[in-house]
Amino acid sequence: MKKLFLASILVTILNVGFSQSYKGSVIRVIDGDTYVFQTTEGSFTVRMQGVDAPERDQPFSKESNEFLSKYLNKEAITKVSGTDRYGRMLGTLYIDGQDINLQSIKNGFSWHYKQYSKDKDYASAEEHARRNKSGLWKPDNPIPPWEWRKK
Repeated sequence: MKKLFLASILVTILNVGFSQSYKGSVIRVIDGDTYVFQTTEGSFTVRMQGVDAPERDQPFSKESNEFLSKYLNKEAITKVSGTDRYGRMLGTLYIDGQDINLQSIKNGFSWHYKQYSKDKDYASAEEHARRNKSGLWKPDNPIPPWEWRKK
């Protein structure tokens, strides 16, 4: 049943080419930019669109995970816009109408992943966090996850 549910999500995304919204809740945080989303039909893994959080062995990883964990088991909507190269759904998490991807960036829990997102609000949120030295921006030159992974 779970495979059928995931297959139907993929077919919808690939055939229609636009985002699909799902009501449910975050039931597990994998890391600061990845979670498992539960709906009445089943669950699926979501990689947060436009966001790149610190890696597990990177400074500020724990705080990033804790930020996303605040939203566990709350009524939510995930807007899925595609899949990544690992087969995870790419999506935006909304709680009470608030874009949590955006809040993660604005509060300094993640970077705007500009390589995969041209969202101007996300870019402004990162600038806001940098200016205010919020979260991961407290040190002068934090290493972005995409550079950290190269090590």
